[in-house]
Amino acid sequence: MGEKNQMSRSELLRCIGKISFTMDDLRLFLDTHPDCSEAIEKFNKLAEERMKLVCKYEVEYGPMNFYNNNVCGERWRWVNAPWPWEGEC
Repeated sequence: MGEKNQMSRSELLRCIGKISFTMDDLRLFLDTHPDCSEAIEKFNKLAEERMKLVCKYEVEYGPMNFYNNNVCGERWRWVNAPWPWEGEC
């Protein structure tokens, strides 16, 4: 029996995108409210969750961006992912 909480590629991307958007919004808020401990705490929790999801995505599907590409491998994995015009953006 497979894991019930297994996310598809598109679900992972959607979750990462939502967290990234919220982090961008919080970053803008923190630019004008740098001492707001509640916003800082939320940002840090989201950053940790995003990092976990990005790691999960990269283990299962390959690098999210070319900075995270495995340069030590025998093959350049960046080209394995769908290109933007292939509908995965």
